[in-house]
Amino acid sequence: MTALHWIVCHNFTPRRFSPAVLASARAGRNLPFSYNRKEAKDHGEGGSIIGAPLEGRVLIIDDVISAGTSVRESVELIRAAGAVPCGVVIALDRMERGIGELSAVQEVEQDYGIPVVAVATLDDLMSFLGERPDFKAYQGAVAKYRQEFGVARAS
Repeated sequence: MTALHWIVCHNFTPRRFSPAVLASARAGRNLPFSYNRKEAKDHGEGGSIIGAPLEGRVLIIDDVISAGTSVRESVELIRAAGAVPCGVVIALDRMERGIGELSAVQEVEQDYGIPVVAVATLDDLMSFLGERPDFKAYQGAVAKYRQEFGVARAS
Protein backbone atom coordinates (compact mmCIF):
# COMPACT_ATOMS: atom_id res chain seq x y z
CA MET A 1 0.00 0.00 0.00
CA THR A 2 1.34 3.44 -0.89
CA ALA A 3 1.82 5.73 2.08
CA LEU A 4 -0.64 8.55 2.55
CA HIS A 5 0.23 11.80 4.28
CA TRP A 6 -2.14 14.57 5.36
CA ILE A 7 -1.53 18.29 5.14
CA VAL A 8 -3.95 20.87 6.41
CA CYS A 9 -3.91 24.19 4.60
CA HIS A 10 -3.04 27.27 6.60
CA ASN A 11 -2.86 27.06 10.34
CA PHE A 12 -3.63 24.20 12.61
CA THR A 13 -7.00 24.02 14.31
CA PRO A 14 -8.59 20.97 15.95
CA ARG A 15 -11.49 21.19 13.49
CA ARG A 16 -9.10 20.83 10.56
CA PHE A 17 -6.98 18.18 12.26
CA SER A 18 -9.83 15.82 13.21
CA PRO A 19 -10.33 14.22 9.74
CA ALA A 20 -6.71 13.05 9.77
CA VAL A 21 -7.09 11.56 13.24
CA LEU A 22 -10.37 9.85 12.34
CA ALA A 23 -8.96 8.37 9.13
CA SER A 24 -5.87 7.10 10.97
CA ALA A 25 -8.06 5.42 13.58
CA ARG A 26 -10.27 3.80 10.93
CA ALA A 27 -7.24 2.61 8.97
CA GLY A 28 -5.81 1.10 12.14
CA ARG A 29 -2.45 2.79 11.61
CA ASN A 30 -0.79 6.11 12.14
CA LEU A 31 -0.83 8.45 9.17
CA PRO A 32 1.69 11.29 9.12
CA PHE A 33 0.24 14.76 9.51
CA SER A 34 1.55 18.28 9.03
CA TYR A 35 0.34 21.78 8.39
CA ASN A 36 1.81 24.90 6.89
CA ARG A 37 2.40 28.16 8.72
CA LYS A 38 1.50 31.52 7.30
CA GLU A 39 5.15 32.58 7.51
CA ALA A 40 8.34 30.51 7.61
CA LYS A 41 10.24 30.61 10.92
CA ASP A 42 14.00 30.50 11.34
CA HIS A 43 13.90 29.14 14.90
CA GLY A 44 12.39 26.12 16.66
CA GLU A 45 11.28 23.60 14.02
CA GLY A 46 11.91 26.33 11.45
CA GLY A 47 10.53 26.48 7.95
CA SER A 48 6.91 26.65 6.92
CA ILE A 49 5.83 23.03 7.53
CA ILE A 50 5.06 21.76 11.03
CA GLY A 51 4.79 18.04 11.72
CA ALA A 52 5.86 15.04 9.69
CA PRO A 53 8.10 15.61 6.67
CA LEU A 54 6.19 15.65 3.40
CA GLU A 55 6.73 12.41 1.48
CA GLY A 56 4.79 9.99 -0.65
CA ARG A 57 1.17 10.76 -1.53
CA VAL A 58 -0.32 13.74 0.30
CA LEU A 59 -4.01 14.48 0.80
CA ILE A 60 -4.82 18.16 1.33
CA ILE A 61 -7.58 19.05 3.80
CA ASP A 62 -9.13 22.52 3.91
CA ASP A 63 -12.37 24.07 5.05
CA VAL A 64 -13.33 25.70 1.73
CA ILE A 65 -11.89 26.64 -1.64
CA SER A 66 -12.56 30.22 -2.61
CA ALA A 67 -10.10 31.23 -5.31
CA GLY A 68 -8.03 28.09 -4.74
CA THR A 69 -5.03 30.06 -3.46
CA SER A 70 -4.34 28.00 -0.32
CA VAL A 71 -4.63 24.71 -2.21
CA ARG A 72 -2.30 25.99 -4.94
CA GLU A 73 0.24 27.04 -2.28
CA SER A 74 -0.06 23.61 -0.63
CA VAL A 75 0.45 21.81 -3.95
CA GLU A 76 3.63 23.81 -4.54
CA LEU A 77 4.91 23.09 -0.99
CA ILE A 78 4.19 19.38 -1.42
CA ARG A 79 5.90 19.19 -4.81
CA ALA A 80 8.88 21.23 -3.59
CA ALA A 81 9.37 18.61 -0.85
CA GLY A 82 9.39 15.84 -3.47
CA ALA A 83 5.98 14.48 -2.49
CA VAL A 84 2.89 14.04 -4.66
CA PRO A 85 -0.45 15.75 -4.02
CA CYS A 86 -3.12 13.06 -4.54
CA GLY A 87 -6.35 14.92 -3.75
CA VAL A 88 -8.16 17.59 -1.80
CA VAL A 89 -10.97 17.23 0.74
CA ILE A 90 -12.95 20.34 1.62
CA ALA A 91 -15.80 20.79 4.06
CA LEU A 92 -17.83 23.14 1.82
CA ASP A 93 -17.67 23.78 -1.91
CA ARG A 94 -19.01 27.32 -2.12
CA MET A 95 -19.20 26.82 -5.90
CA GLU A 96 -17.38 30.10 -6.51
CA ARG A 97 -16.08 31.14 -9.88
CA GLY A 98 -12.36 30.75 -10.29
CA ILE A 99 -10.27 32.91 -12.57
CA GLY A 100 -12.38 32.07 -15.64
CA GLU A 101 -15.78 30.48 -16.19
CA LEU A 102 -15.02 27.30 -14.26
CA SER A 103 -15.51 27.00 -10.53
CA ALA A 104 -12.42 27.30 -8.35
CA VAL A 105 -12.78 23.58 -7.55
CA GLN A 106 -12.89 22.68 -11.25
CA GLU A 107 -9.82 24.84 -11.88
CA VAL A 108 -7.85 23.06 -9.15
CA GLU A 109 -8.89 19.67 -10.56
CA GLN A 110 -7.98 20.74 -14.11
CA ASP A 111 -4.73 22.56 -13.26
CA TYR A 112 -3.31 19.84 -11.01
CA GLY A 113 -5.06 16.70 -12.22
CA ILE A 114 -6.20 15.81 -8.71
CA PRO A 115 -9.72 15.20 -7.42
CA VAL A 116 -11.42 17.64 -5.06
CA VAL A 117 -14.09 16.10 -2.84
CA ALA A 118 -16.49 18.25 -0.83
CA VAL A 119 -18.37 17.08 2.24
CA ALA A 120 -21.14 19.53 1.25
CA THR A 121 -21.80 22.05 -1.52
CA LEU A 122 -23.60 25.36 -1.74
CA ASP A 123 -26.48 23.43 -3.33
CA ASP A 124 -26.65 21.27 -0.19
CA LEU A 125 -26.62 24.37 2.00
CA MET A 126 -29.41 26.01 -0.03
CA SER A 127 -31.54 22.83 0.28
CA PHE A 128 -30.93 22.72 4.02
CA LEU A 129 -31.89 26.38 4.41
CA GLY A 130 -35.08 25.80 2.43
CA GLU A 131 -36.09 22.80 4.55
CA ARG A 132 -35.64 24.50 7.89
CA PRO A 133 -38.10 27.27 8.76
CA ASP A 134 -35.70 28.65 11.36
CA PHE A 135 -32.99 29.12 8.69
CA LYS A 136 -35.15 30.00 5.67
CA ALA A 137 -34.50 33.73 6.26
CA TYR A 138 -30.86 33.19 5.17
CA GLN A 139 -31.73 31.73 1.77
CA GLY A 140 -31.94 35.14 0.08
CA ALA A 141 -28.51 36.23 1.26
CA VAL A 142 -26.92 32.94 0.13
CA ALA A 143 -28.69 33.18 -3.25
CA LYS A 144 -27.37 36.73 -3.67
CA TYR A 145 -23.86 35.53 -2.78
CA ARG A 146 -24.14 32.76 -5.37
CA GLN A 147 -25.37 35.16 -8.05
CA GLU A 148 -22.46 37.52 -7.40
CA PHE A 149 -19.62 35.04 -6.94
CA GLY A 150 -20.79 31.61 -8.00
CA VAL A 151 -21.24 29.28 -10.91
CA ALA A 152 -24.49 27.48 -11.66
CA ARG A 153 -22.98 24.04 -10.96
CA ALA A 154 -19.53 23.16 -9.67
CA SER A 155 -19.31 19.76 -11.37
